[in-house]
Amino acid sequence: MSSKPRKSGGAIRRASSPAERNAAVALLQSLTRGNQPLTIQVNGKPLALSQALTLAEQLGNAGQIQAAVLVYQQLLEQAAEWHRSRRLDDAEAVYRQVFEAQPAYIDALHLLGVIYSQRGDHVTSERLIRQALRENPQADTYQNNLGKALQGQGRLEEAADSYQRTVELNPEHVLAWNNLGKVCMELGKWEEAVSAFRRAVALRPDFNEAQRNLDEAQQQQGGEGASSRV
Repeated sequence: MSSKPRKSGGAIRRASSPAERNAAVALLQSLTRGNQPLTIQVNGKPLALSQALTLAEQLGNAGQIQAAVLVYQQLLEQAAEWHRSRRLDDAEAVYRQVFEAQPAYIDALHLLGVIYSQRGDHVTSERLIRQALRENPQADTYQNNLGKALQGQGRLEEAADSYQRTVELNPEHVLAWNNLGKVCMELGKWEEAVSAFRRAVALRPDFNEAQRNLDEAQQQQGGEGASSRV
C-alpha cells in the first residue's frame, strides 16, 4: 500500500455532489479521534494546521486557485511523510481535515482508509475506500487497497476479485499481482497463484518476496499433483 498522494496536475479534482460530501463527511465524523495541534511548513513558513486550511480557503475564495492548490498539496505531502514514518494519528488529522475542507481530494479519503487498515480496523478501511471508489472507480491503487481490507476480514474470494479488478485496470500493478497470488494461495488455488506470481516477477525481477512466493506456490502445486496421483 502506498501512502503517497497522487499529484492533481495542478488542479483540484471535480467537486463532490452534496450527497457524496454529506455521506463521506458523516462517515469521518463518526470516526473522529483526538489530535494534538500540528504545525506544518507552508510556503516556507510554519503554520498550525487550522491556519493552513484557513489560508487555502481564503486563497480559493479570492480566485487564487493555483495558490490554494499549492497549499493543499503541501499539506498532503506532509501527511504522506508522516504516514510513511508511521505517525498515523498526525497523518490522519491532515487527510481528514483536508478532505472535509475540500472533498475533491479523494486521495485523502482513500489514504484514511489505508491508515485504518494499517491499524487492523479492516471494516472501517473498507468503508472509507469504497466511499473513495464511488467517486473514482478507475483508481487501481484504491482497488488494490480495498482487496487488502477485504483480505484482512477473511473475505478471500472478494479480495481476489478486487485484486483481479486492479490488474484489469493496470496490468503492470506488480503489488496487486503479488497480492492476488497470495490470496490464491490462501484459497488453495495453486495454478492461479503461480500465474500471478510469475507476472509479478516478470514485471519486477528483483521483487524478492514475489520470487519466494512463486517458489512456494510451485512446490505446493507440485506436491498437490503428486498426492493426486497416489
